[in-house]
This record gives sequence, structure tokens and C-alpha cells, in this order.
Amino acid sequence: MKIGELAKAVSVNPQTIRYYEREGVLPEPRRRYDSSYREYDEDALERLRFIKHAQSCGLKLADIKILLEWENLPDEACPDVRELLKERIGELDAKIREMRSFSKSLKRLLSACEESCDARCAVLEEFGKRST
Repeated sequence: MKIGELAKAVSVNPQTIRYYEREGVLPEPRRRYDSSYREYDEDALERLRFIKHAQSCGLKLADIKILLEWENLPDEACPDVRELLKERIGELDAKIREMRSFSKSLKRLLSACEESCDARCAVLEEFGKRST
């Protein structure tokens, strides 16, 4: 299949496929001798599905590249995969804590805004205090 067909099959932009090729997570396909179009096979489709699924779980492209390297050594790679996932879970947990903190701050500001909607906005006053 051509790049547009492959892109449509996995709901990505053809530029994304080219980027994955440059980054080494998707092998460069063979090219047709008569037109030099990229020609992709079912392996490319499965690889792209793997990449998109891993991304949907929060993994970075660098992580996915490592997973793909370990793909041929599933028995030996399992402890390493577990460690990688533990690291990502830790990062996500930290982001969740940070987002909860942001949410609390915004709720506090919203409450202040709703309580004192006078000539000066309490939120703008609050932000002004922190910038000086």
C-alpha cells in the first residue's frame, strides 16, 4: 500500500509516517522501481498500530523505540519492560499530583473572584502580586 493508504488505515498524517521512519521506529519501505513511491506491507501496518497503541498508553517515542528493539527478545526483555513502565507510571503520577495542585489553585482563584467581583478583579490582583 502507498503512504496515504497506510496513514488512513491508522488515522495518522503521512508526515507522521515519514517522521517515524526518520526516527527509526518504522523501517523505510521499499520503493517501486517505476515511480519511486514508498510501498508498505502488512508488517508496517502492524508496527504503526503497535506505535499508536503504545502512545495511547502514554509512552514516548523514545520508549517505543526501546520496546521495538526488545521485541525480538521477549523473554530477556520482560524485566526491562517492567522497569520502563514503572518509570513512566511514576512520571504520570507526578503529573497527576501537579495537575491536582493546579486545579486547587484555580478553584481557589475562582472562589476569590466570585466572592469579590468589585472594581478590581481578585484573580488579576493575585497574579500581579506574584509577578513583582
